Amino acid sequence: MANSAVMSSKGQLVIPANLRQELGLKPGTRVVFKKHGKGLLIESGSYEAVMALCGKYAGTGLEESFAAFRREEKEIEEKKMKALHEDLRS
Repeated sequence: MANSAVMSSKGQLVIPANLRQELGLKPGTRVVFKKHGKGLLIESGSYEAVMALCGKYAGTGLEESFAAFRREEKEIEEKKMKALHEDLRS
């Protein structure tokens, strides 16, 4: 069964819910867009994919931006773990 979406005036698309669930895409998931013939391939992003771009885009701040993103993600996870431990203690 084909899924479709309509692009907004801002170029935004909504990935159909059934595909998001099937692929495990959640809010905040990074995706990579690749031109594929006359189409577009969308893949969930990964650390390796971002790091592969670093040499190509050296000096553009990509590596620093990614490092900052990872620090923020780590802080969020640490806060969640701390809250979980506090909940378990009470």
